[in-house]
Amino acid sequence: MERKPVISIITPCLNAEKYIRTTIESVINQTAFSSGKAELDYIIVDGGSNDKTLNIIHGIIDNHKLKKCVKIISEHDNGMYDALVKGIKYAYGDIFAYINADDYYNITAIDVVVSIMEKYPVKWLTGWAVSYNEYGHITYIKSQYIFRKRFFENGTYGTKLPHLQQESTFWRKELNRLIDLEKLKTLKYAGDYYLWIEFSKNNSLFIVETYLGGFRNREGQLSKQNKKYNEEKDKLTCRKMSFKDNILLLCEKIFFRINKMHTIFTCVKNENGEYVRLIYDGNLKEWVIFDRTLFFKKIKRRLLIKGERENA
Repeated sequence: MERKPVISIITPCLNAEKYIRTTIESVINQTAFSSGKAELDYIIVDGGSNDKTLNIIHGIIDNHKLKKCVKIISEHDNGMYDALVKGIKYAYGDIFAYINADDYYNITAIDVVVSIMEKYPVKWLTGWAVSYNEYGHITYIKSQYIFRKRFFENGTYGTKLPHLQQESTFWRKELNRLIDLEKLKTLKYAGDYYLWIEFSKNNSLFIVETYLGGFRNREGQLSKQNKKYNEEKDKLTCRKMSFKDNILLLCEKIFFRINKMHTIFTCVKNENGEYVRLIYDGNLKEWVIFDRTLFFKKIKRRLLIKGERENA
């Protein structure tokens, strides 16, 4: 029998009693774990909460069938990325991700990720950009356009172009070798951007046309401190905008605004000449890379269906 892939997920938290239940349940109740398609390695890193966070965590985990797959650490830390580093050091999975204590995954997220990474040599991937309000209602959902190494390196994402949503992003364990953990744990705001810069240096980011996870917008969260985030991000970037970059940026802005799922703009190649978008093919019943060949096949199929309906 082939070994099942192990999925390592890390949740840093501190005084998160209001939302932590939704986050944890979105991890442990994934269809990929209940069906046996994958195994869970879940590390919850609490920074020493003084509210009911730990009681809620134990109340959920202690009687759950996946209890042995969950490790709970509760001790003082120096912020979210210090907690993330602790989790990475304990984790042993084949695929990694982290989800903060007020965000959550779609119930089939891991199923999708495993299906794709078993079939394709994809090193890291992301899904739609999804946001919730404080009640957990989905208020925003957008197909991503394309992410380029040069724009990670010059800090374009999150300012001039939409940011890469961390809650929808997964990567293979081999990319952890690219992370300077000592550097990561010193960061306070833009640790995710540091990861994206390192991952993108030699690895294309693939975009999956589906809802994997989402970000909860609420008052008082760390991510609301955009000025501090951008200041820290600017210190991480190493590339200045060239004339070519500015021309490409203009095109990216236009394409991002008009891009809709299953249009010609989903067939664009990245700077490495690769098609990096995956869609679900209903005929094949599997996730496939969407290239121009597949695009024209879909157009032909739709024309044939339309002709059959007109002749009926």
